[in-house]
Amino acid sequence: MKTRIIGLGNTILTDDGADSADVVESEVGGFDLMELMTGWDRVILLDSIQFDGVTPGTLLELDPQDLRTSLRIRSVHDIDLPTVLKLGRMMGLQMPAQVLIYAIQAEDAHTLGETMTPAVRQAMAKAVEVVLNRIEAS
Repeated sequence: MKTRIIGLGNTILTDDGADSADVVESEVGGFDLMELMTGWDRVILLDSIQFDGVTPGTLLELDPQDLRTSLRIRSVHDIDLPTVLKLGRMMGLQMPAQVLIYAIQAEDAHTLGETMTPAVRQAMAKAVEVVLNRIEAS
């Protein structure tokens, strides 16, 4: 199975840089993300999140349908992940049959800094282990 790992985030915003996957690193979403996903059988996305009531450093596995909203949707020029997948397929692009999302609850995703908080750094190590195990199991 042809797999691409995409680490998302902004590496200068403390915990938003929780994306040290070295296959592809990107700060994009929407249509640009569609381009990164086209042609792969499986895509694994790694990103930080900010959900109310979740302990910083918590690693969650999400489904694309869980992400119907996006901070990036502020204009008609950007779209959320479920729409990226649907539109790509409607356009005849080879979109991945499987999309796995691993998200780490950020403690601080607003402060300028290139160092993750300890909770997120620890969760990042766990996320790498989980992703590698997932790939080996396939």
